[in-house]
Amino acid sequence: MLIKTHKMKKLLSLLFLTSAYAVLNTQTIYVQPSPTDASEELTLYIDMSQSTDGLQNNGLKAILTAHPEEQDSVYLWSWMPTEPVVGNGNWSGSNEALLLTHEGDLLYSITFIPTEFYAADGPEFFAEGISCLAKLKDGNAFADDAVGEAKSEDFHVDIIPKLCDDIFCIFPALAKSDDFISFTYDNNQETITGLQNMGPEDCYIYLSAVTNTNQPHAYVSSDLVTITPELNMKEVPGMPGFFRLTIVPDDFFEGLIPEGEYIDRVVYRIYRPGFNYPAIPPSWNYTFLNCQ
Repeated sequence: MLIKTHKMKKLLSLLFLTSAYAVLNTQTIYVQPSPTDASEELTLYIDMSQSTDGLQNNGLKAILTAHPEEQDSVYLWSWMPTEPVVGNGNWSGSNEALLLTHEGDLLYSITFIPTEFYAADGPEFFAEGISCLAKLKDGNAFADDAVGEAKSEDFHVDIIPKLCDDIFCIFPALAKSDDFISFTYDNNQETITGLQNMGPEDCYIYLSAVTNTNQPHAYVSSDLVTITPELNMKEVPGMPGFFRLTIVPDDFFEGLIPEGEYIDRVVYRIYRPGFNYPAIPPSWNYTFLNCQ
């Protein structure tokens, strides 16, 4: 199957994204840890020394520089993925719960669990990222000094989802059906005896695309999975017991999806040559972002 140029660019971007978090972050806003688990604590950092709002001698950076007594009174104001559960307060009186920790110099932080802080689920959090700004409690402070509002410019940070540690992981956590996605299977966690201790050529994956009409379209029927080379998962270098298959679903299922329908999700499960499930085999689902 030929890989289209624009999709190769997507793959290169994806690979860059997964490694970029290891590079020292010198941006105005960033999060740690990154990659991030939406249900675990993260710390959002805002480095006002990197802010561009002071270039014209106005805005929060200029105020904090001219009034060091205000450097411990900087607040978060956020609106994406949603407004924080506690509420931002009002422009002239920020919510005390959003007071940022002054880490020194002009670096500020706040620590929270994203799904609780924003009442947004993981997919929404990763899809939207965080949009916010930093401000004094009274965003109108120092207006008489002709320095503008006591706030920073608007900030946005994209969130890199943490790879899961389940028996099956899909990367990226959010994707469209025309993106590259990787299925990674950890055979070390396998509890079905007949599927344990797989060798290099033992691991196959059944894939069925379910369209928006809720109709399944298997790549091949289950009895043909282990004789279909395209479904043979490859060992992950340096990770014993891990197997991976990377596809572009729209290309992979091309010719199987009826005209006018689109792939809503993919159903998948593991097969091994010579092994037959004694009962209904366990299956997993991966749902795509669709903008039709």
